[in-house]
Amino acid sequence: MVLNRIAAGALVALAPLLASVAAHAQSWQDQWKAVTEKAKGQSLAIVSQDNPAYDATINEFGKRFGVKIEETVARPSVALSRIQTEQKSGQYVWDSWIGGTSNMVNSGVPGGFVEPMEKFFILPEVKDTANWRHPDFMFGDEGHHVFTYVNKLEFYVLRNTSVLPDMKMQTWDDFLNPKLKGKISIRDISVPNSGTFAMVGLYHAKGADGFRKFFKEQDVHVYENPQQLDQALRRGGQAVSVGLETNVWDQCRTDGGCKEIDQLRQYPAAISLGVSIPKNPPHKEAVTAWINWFLSKEGQQVWVDNWAKSNSYGAVSMRKDVAPAPGHERDLPDFTHAEQYVFVSSDKGSKEVDGAIKVYKEAMDR
Repeated sequence: MVLNRIAAGALVALAPLLASVAAHAQSWQDQWKAVTEKAKGQSLAIVSQDNPAYDATINEFGKRFGVKIEETVARPSVALSRIQTEQKSGQYVWDSWIGGTSNMVNSGVPGGFVEPMEKFFILPEVKDTANWRHPDFMFGDEGHHVFTYVNKLEFYVLRNTSVLPDMKMQTWDDFLNPKLKGKISIRDISVPNSGTFAMVGLYHAKGADGFRKFFKEQDVHVYENPQQLDQALRRGGQAVSVGLETNVWDQCRTDGGCKEIDQLRQYPAAISLGVSIPKNPPHKEAVTAWINWFLSKEGQQVWVDNWAKSNSYGAVSMRKDVAPAPGHERDLPDFTHAEQYVFVSSDKGSKEVDGAIKVYKEAMDR
């Protein structure tokens, strides 16, 4: 009898807690239903980069949720300039910004032009850090304004195998080999670009002194124009090229050319793609539905599938339950050894990028 009374008392004591848990579990569902219903018929004003995968994914969201898509395509630097100008004059016209994260993280966040992301999260599967490959790389900034749904490896170091064919290229130490003096071309890294993102790997591995030594001793050829960089590697007798964007080399191979050119995958740059919400979005329910769906398993699967249709590399997601597209597995960073990479478009990596640019300018007297 005493045990029964104790058990009954325990149940009475637990009842409020159980009711609270049940109410909480139901609350996100009610909230999600209310948001998606209000989102129907609203517009989503979004600025994206120029890639068919963005268009297809955003339009798929619009179809599924009855949201009108107003997409503007612009380079991240152009998008940043427009958002800055508009907000400074009191205009808040954008709901979301998606693409490369460098401008979002380095200018959008410190300028106060984007919202903290987590206050828009509703779905538990989006909030749960266990669903993401590494909790430290979910956001590009410490304040959690930019969600990095993709961290991928890009390979901007190419080699003409007909020049110095016996020369081994395996580690960053090999860049300091005297045999390569005068035979390395890079894209001007005085401003962040693919050349900068590649060369920061050397800065990371060899430090400021080793980085300075490379530019002082190796008689490096510097090009501002990527097309000139391409020509120097293919026809100019250069052994190594740093900074030619992967899609240019990829297209050359697809067209049947560049057979003597190898992509040196031992020199990766970790690049982030992210999504953010500019300050005071005009269509709050539409952008809330967009962010939650896009970062859900369903949304990320749609993204990976669409990216794979138009790109032969980088169809990966930070979600653990969304596998890379077949053949794209090698483009996913090894997060168990994340220290080997510089995540160049996050606030952590930006410090090393800035350091590399500073040493480069000093060494090249620019």
